Amino acid sequence: MTAKVSIFSLLALITLLFSACTTPVAIDPVSGQEQSAKYQAGFFYAPIDAAPGAIFRTAIRVLDENGYYRTGELHKETAITIYARKVGDEKITVRIKQLADGQSQMCIRVGRLGNLAESQTIYAKIRDAN
Repeated sequence: MTAKVSIFSLLALITLLFSACTTPVAIDPVSGQEQSAKYQAGFFYAPIDAAPGAIFRTAIRVLDENGYYRTGELHKETAITIYARKVGDEKITVRIKQLADGQSQMCIRVGRLGNLAESQTIYAKIRDAN
């Protein structure tokens, strides 16, 4: 009986993680722009107005300046991914993707379950430095 309950609880938790809610997030409430990002299943997705190559160069500089230790990068035709670590050995992933409409999108994840506040901070620093 206990094994059935444990398996059911585990399946419910996995289902919850994979079908997590999407939370709209205001990107820049100070400027009054109506851009918004979304936070879904631990990933922060936000648009950014620049070419992926320029965003990449800015992102690695910002990560280095803010004390993150870059551990690698992966360049593909459709996206560039930067891997880093922070104090406490938490993994940081920044993915830059060119969208069909010509705009770029950044996807940031901090840690295993995500950290919205830190993801927003990283995004804001990259956006402002770009």
